[in-house]
Amino acid sequence: MTRKIERLEDYISAKDAADILSKKLGRKIDPDYIRRVKNIRFVKVNATTKLYHKGDIQASSIRKRNT
Repeated sequence: MTRKIERLEDYISAKDAADILSKKLGRKIDPDYIRRVKNIRFVKVNATTKLYHKGDIQASSIRKRNT
């Protein structure tokens, strides 16, 4: 099975993804939370670093927890 190759420019760090979602949702989103969100494509750069697909981040919405 061949994997579709995507442009690396379409991927951003967890910190940048958290900034985008924070502005979109109007509340603070932690970069650690981005790492736990399902349904977001990512590329592993090395053993500790992942880059997340910018389009998936912009299209996602995160419900506020009832605490």
